Amino acid sequence: MWRSGAVCCRLGSRCTSSLALCLFPRVDYLEVLRLLKAGAPSLRAWTGVNKSSLTRAGQRLGWAVMRDLHRAVARPLGQGRDLFRGLRVLALDGMLLAVPDAAGNRETFGKSGSQRSPMGYPMARVVAVAECSSHTVLDVVIGGWKDSEWIVSDELDRQDGEGTLLLADRGLWGLARWHRLRDRGAHLLWRTERRKARRVQDVLADGSYLARIEANRHSRAAGTVKAPPALVRVIEYRIDGQAAVVRLITSLLDHEKYPAAELAALYARRWEIELVFDELKTHQRDRPVLRSQTPDGVRQEIFAHLIVHPATRDLLDEAARLAQSPAERTSFTRALHVVRHSVIAPSGFPPRPATVTADSASPRSWPLSCHDDGHVTAHGRSNRASHRSAARPPTSRPANSVRQPPSP
Repeated sequence: MWRSGAVCCRLGSRCTSSLALCLFPRVDYLEVLRLLKAGAPSLRAWTGVNKSSLTRAGQRLGWAVMRDLHRAVARPLGQGRDLFRGLRVLALDGMLLAVPDAAGNRETFGKSGSQRSPMGYPMARVVAVAECSSHTVLDVVIGGWKDSEWIVSDELDRQDGEGTLLLADRGLWGLARWHRLRDRGAHLLWRTERRKARRVQDVLADGSYLARIEANRHSRAAGTVKAPPALVRVIEYRIDGQAAVVRLITSLLDHEKYPAAELAALYARRWEIELVFDELKTHQRDRPVLRSQTPDGVRQEIFAHLIVHPATRDLLDEAARLAQSPAERTSFTRALHVVRHSVIAPSGFPPRPATVTADSASPRSWPLSCHDDGHVTAHGRSNRASHRSAARPPTSRPANSVRQPPSP
């Protein structure tokens, strides 16, 4: 636990302050330094430090260091019952983060609206692969507002290999991407449009069917390199009370080992990555716009948030194992309070390995609470409203009668 903090300390105070700014998003630069000093009284006194000097230190550090640090600390945590028939379940999706309206950010990331009438803040697009059980973000690519998730996701090249099952929505479908991921050894379970994979090869006993999917006519007409056809298994079902048909395609062709009903229920776990984005955007970031005024600073800040996130998930996952409960059903907000308190507690930073109990993931186990604005109060004396929880989608269940596949 807290491997990111140990590595960070070896990189120096510039990295430490970057991570601390993500832990206290509503606190100004100098107050964050004061909190760090309170947690580590043995640190030497900082003289001549101001916001400008911290900004220059961050520029010297660069964002590639934070990316490499995230890759070093992010690892899958799911074990045993978290796996689906021996496969680690991952999800692929993207989110948008508002960044300051500075000239460099506008040029690099872009805004919504037209070129003549841009609207709002520049937006950075973050496409990620996360483990559904532990909510750990394993791989990330950062693009701009005008970069589609479909294109940005092609740069993801880690964690989706042998022994993994990748879930994705229909907006990320691509036959060439399907082949590339399959060549790495990953299995796939994706939602797709009804007009895909209509050439039925065989109808299986559980109501699913095998079909061949080919490149569309537009790619052939444009003269581009056409991806070869792929044999997929198609699963169609309805969610109770809804008329729309959900259509999934998967590389798991064995209907006896991977029943259609189980795969349909499993696909609902793709929403876990939406909860990961909620943890990052709503609870941990806790501000509408990032701090950094430059594109490199934005990338550095995003990766810093992604480093703090798995450190918090490490704490939460250990507490969940001790309590024998699923990690994705354990409060991320409470674990974040514990992490913030540990930083400002004497000798709390740099972080050290610690023994975690099931009750320690709750802020009630601490006599004091650290709030986002930096002040500390005893339990029961703060009127600050609690964070709202993200609404969970209804669990999808296959209908009792399986739809008949189209005629070959």
